[in-house]
Amino acid sequence: MIDKLEENIGLAVRLAVIVIVMLLATYLRFHLIDSQSLWYDEGNSARMILRSSREILSAAAADVHPPAYYLLLRVWAGMVGGSEFGLRSLSAFSGVVVVSGIYLIGYRLGKYLVGVLAGIIGAIHPGLVYYSQEVRMYMLCTLLGLILMYISMRLINFRKMNRFSSINFWHISFVICAAAGLYVHYSFGFILFAINLAFAYELVRISNKDRRSMLLEWISLQIGILILYMPWLSIAMDHLTSWPAERVHLPMAIAVWDVWTWLSLGPTIEAAETILGVVCLGTIVVIGLANERIVWITLWIITPAGLIIGFGLFSEAFSKFLVLAVPAVAIIAANGFACLIEDFKIPGRVLALFTIAVVFNYTYLSLDNLYHNEYYRRDDYRAIVADILDNYRDGDAVLLNAPNQAEVIEYYYPTMTHVFPVARTRPLDAGAQVLELEKIASEHSRLMGVFWGNEQSDPDDVVESWLNSNTFKTSESWYGQVRLMEYYVAEESRMEDINMVFGGIVRLERYGLNKQVFKPGDVIQVILDWSAVREISSRYKVFVHVYVDDNSPPLAQHDSEPVGGSIPTNTWTSNQVITDMHGVALPGDIGIGDYTLAIGMYSIDDGERLRVVGEQDGIDRLILSKISVVE
Repeated sequence: MIDKLEENIGLAVRLAVIVIVMLLATYLRFHLIDSQSLWYDEGNSARMILRSSREILSAAAADVHPPAYYLLLRVWAGMVGGSEFGLRSLSAFSGVVVVSGIYLIGYRLGKYLVGVLAGIIGAIHPGLVYYSQEVRMYMLCTLLGLILMYISMRLINFRKMNRFSSINFWHISFVICAAAGLYVHYSFGFILFAINLAFAYELVRISNKDRRSMLLEWISLQIGILILYMPWLSIAMDHLTSWPAERVHLPMAIAVWDVWTWLSLGPTIEAAETILGVVCLGTIVVIGLANERIVWITLWIITPAGLIIGFGLFSEAFSKFLVLAVPAVAIIAANGFACLIEDFKIPGRVLALFTIAVVFNYTYLSLDNLYHNEYYRRDDYRAIVADILDNYRDGDAVLLNAPNQAEVIEYYYPTMTHVFPVARTRPLDAGAQVLELEKIASEHSRLMGVFWGNEQSDPDDVVESWLNSNTFKTSESWYGQVRLMEYYVAEESRMEDINMVFGGIVRLERYGLNKQVFKPGDVIQVILDWSAVREISSRYKVFVHVYVDDNSPPLAQHDSEPVGGSIPTNTWTSNQVITDMHGVALPGDIGIGDYTLAIGMYSIDDGERLRVVGEQDGIDRLILSKISVVE
């Protein structure tokens, strides 16, 4: 009776621990899930669900991602709504199920202790949490990969036990899950490749009499996958062979270290800050490999990581594919901790506690970065749209240099008036683009540019170069990796010769102003014609300042490298005239009266100003003009 009671208590405690682990996983995935803005790719997902199923298939065929995630997200959003929380909750829910799957595979490999430890590591892993809070397909793809791995291991175990020889539920599940994964994302092929390597490993270990039947069974499964995937196969091949991909080939030692750091602690912590944690977890994983049954799980890590390194895909755009292998890291690490605890007695338990404390400490830091560190926040399109709308006035136009930005902009700004996607074609037709910009500028007085991913949409900077050369840039703000820039369309300016030299290296030949009298909130348009007196080896910024008197700090200013930063001083050649346009926005609350407009240059390296040679010899700024502000 007492033994039975103790057994029941033990079972209840074990179940309680599992429930706590799952509650922890759920909390971390839903915590602050809607605190960050949707970013570029998430906006694409949000836009997709507004289309019909047929339109989603058509759009996916033209894009680089297959359609299954979008179709499922459309159904999901129909049930829970299209808010940031609702859209991201599909990935969060998938992430919670991933943790339960990690527990199940860990349990099959090492019973309860390995299962629970694997579940805990999976529940708190920053990489799994990060992609559980994104409206993209990577967590769903990870879930399908985990399910397929579980099914594959079951198939092999059943065959070893001679439990079946004909088609059954597990065969059908394997084919459906594998095909579904490929319809969700092409990186799912990494998991299929790993499973096929594991199958080859099992094939060489069985007797000759069983090898033929096992090989035929496995080939039949691959044919089944091919049949289900055939409708999309030609599109997938076209995407995989023609879509541009940034390649990053690092020295092998650096690549392996960076990949392992990502697999250990996710994308929200720097490798240099995590050496002890990465080494500790690596040591535990090595210990966890001391199990013949772990070969499948090992290939689950090595194959995606090896292919990503081999194909040069470890860049910001592609490192996310490593999330497919994170469940395997959790399972092997759990097996390593279990080995220390069970096989090495007191010393092993002390070492296990130490390494757990170290790894959990760095995991906490990475999670804290994910939730609270501005550096790791997603691009803030929500704030961009809010700022555009707060400052909007008649005559404004918004330019989106990456055309798909329209989708995330539209999510926060459904009416989408006065918004113009530019740089729409690949390769970009520069002549046609300039004509379009000229037309937009002729119909608007101010242009707001939202710039992201120039290297893909506009590698020659056609749009930004035209804006810098033909309009007056007044401001530039960063929202993550996205810039919001403000340009004013040129008014008529009168040019005056001046011929002043700065630092003996730069000559200001002429300058122009749009007017001398302004109102609060107006923009002073300053044109500066520079030339190099001699070769310039350093880079300098130009400043344009508005002062109430010589001893006060500027009330308004614009600082920038020449021509919006597109023609740095160290690229100037002799006899070349650089026309440099600056816009200085006067504050809306500036006082009525007279002000001084001054310009100058200072070194980017140390901030030292070039001194003026000539009438104002020795002064570190040149007074261009007096201006007036009136009501």
